[in-house]
Amino acid sequence: MPKKVIHTDRLMRPIAHFSHAARIGNVVHVGATAGVHPDLRLAGESRGRIDATAQIRKMFENLETALGLLGAEVSDVVRIKTYLAFPRDVAIYRPIFEHFFPAQKLAHTVVGSWDFPLPQAAVELDAVAVAGGGTADGAGGVIADGFHYASASPINKHGQTAGVGNIREQASATLRNLQAMLEAAGLSPRDVCYLHLTLQDIREHADIEPILRGFFNQRLPACTVVGAPLERSDFSISIESFAAQGGGEIVESSAAVLRPGGPAPAMLCGDVLFLSAQLGLREEAARCSSVEEQTELAWERLQSLVASAGFGEDTMIRTNNILTDWRDYAGFNAGYGKNVREPYVPRATVLGHIAAIGARVQIEGIAHRRGADATILQVPPPAKN
Repeated sequence: MPKKVIHTDRLMRPIAHFSHAARIGNVVHVGATAGVHPDLRLAGESRGRIDATAQIRKMFENLETALGLLGAEVSDVVRIKTYLAFPRDVAIYRPIFEHFFPAQKLAHTVVGSWDFPLPQAAVELDAVAVAGGGTADGAGGVIADGFHYASASPINKHGQTAGVGNIREQASATLRNLQAMLEAAGLSPRDVCYLHLTLQDIREHADIEPILRGFFNQRLPACTVVGAPLERSDFSISIESFAAQGGGEIVESSAAVLRPGGPAPAMLCGDVLFLSAQLGLREEAARCSSVEEQTELAWERLQSLVASAGFGEDTMIRTNNILTDWRDYAGFNAGYGKNVREPYVPRATVLGHIAAIGARVQIEGIAHRRGADATILQVPPPAKN
């Protein structure tokens, strides 16, 4: 069955190979959403001036529009990740976020991205919503459609940042907070299917691996690590988690890189496949391959994992992409475009640090066994004269 497409002229025409959102069952995955009008004008009254307030407000309005077109509401959102170009705008962002989500409990993460593909864009988000909403676990996480969504930071029981300047202490505190949320939902670390770690300093990723292995009893789930600014300058780490009762099954493939003691290349939880970020490095040419070549190889590895899980073609339902240099955006899109076809799935592409030396791109994703039947929200192509 071909994917169903809903066309809209109420959102911006994407500047690359992506749609605005995809719905599979009750779950809606919303891709990169910015504070921009359909004609690509950024929100704000003054030409040439970055109006963070107007952009943030318009971003949430666009989220509301996208969800509505797919039969969901803002009250159904269970997870939001917001990327800010300027960390100082957190003070502007928070009150607007609370206006749109006044009492709603959801997994909410704020990180930085050094600029966006759209010049002078100040903010962007991606999100997950579940029609009918979720149930708060009472400790900061939310349960919806069989999954537990959580976002954990290194705040101690006194509301202070634990171990300022000490990544090991902060990682331990963050994992304790995650465990409290899991336990409130009747879950344990073995039920975690996927982790996304954001580090203030990517060079510290090796310092936290022993702590992660201890927390997960040497069996790490699918996991992605990115270096980027965090919501608070005294944070060294932030963790996002997806978990489900019974956990998941590790999926491997001969093409995907498997590092001893490292995360699972992918984790199959029911009908959902969580894919750890894949790189496009080859050992013999780690420093000289182009970003287009790296993007193609990363996709080859992702597709090998999707096939190993027994999924068919076109079952990817979203990707999240990290570039280390915006000058690579055109080359990245060239490689990305060779591996997707219309109707495109939603994606978010931001700037960050990658742990591997020589890596210029990494791609993480989520696939669904029935992803080929998803409903896609996109802007129609311009009319031909």
